[in-house]
Amino acid sequence: MRPVPHSEHLPVHPPTHLTAEHESEHEAHTEVQNDEKDDPTFKASTSSCEHHLLTQGDLNDLVQDLKLSKNQAELLGSMLKGWNLLQNDTKMCFFRNRQDVFQDLYSEENDLVYCNNICTVMDVLGHEHKTTDWRLFIDSSKTSLKVVLLHNGNKFPSVPLAYATNMKETYENTKILLEKIQYDKYCWTICCDLKVTALLMADWQDNPMIGW
Repeated sequence: MRPVPHSEHLPVHPPTHLTAEHESEHEAHTEVQNDEKDDPTFKASTSSCEHHLLTQGDLNDLVQDLKLSKNQAELLGSMLKGWNLLQNDTKMCFFRNRQDVFQDLYSEENDLVYCNNICTVMDVLGHEHKTTDWRLFIDSSKTSLKVVLLHNGNKFPSVPLAYATNMKETYENTKILLEKIQYDKYCWTICCDLKVTALLMADWQDNPMIGW
């Protein structure tokens, strides 16, 4: 590319001259910069590249938000520890005993384990216990019975209410399960298979509050 000579079609732009107002603003700005340099208390702003180290509360909230199991939580904590992203007092073994808070909320009788305080369990899990938002699922086999709460919108994981081993699916056992979890108090909508439905229909003759 070669230079192009100026002509009447390509005139030379005249130099830009500062007006008196612009000159005074420029001088004032220069004086401020000089004053800042001479001020011993002035500290220039610098961008920080320090990492945010997770506290125990941060890690607990992260595990809860991701809905991780105990083993997954320990694996995540171990990886974050290896990357130096945890504070020194943040412990990974915290999750090994996280079930302790639920131990008093479940009772055991013979082969049956059941929830004795569903409202407190929901509070610990951070769920709102609105009975119309949850349905009761009863699963049975030849040797066990299982009862869990399922969220109608599937936004939350299932909440175990009762589990029985060496307990056959009979009318008497199903009635005991419903009594232990205080079904008469909450009256969740029930979903189950046809065999459990037949057992509940027999119970419905005595307790018409059972919902479907």
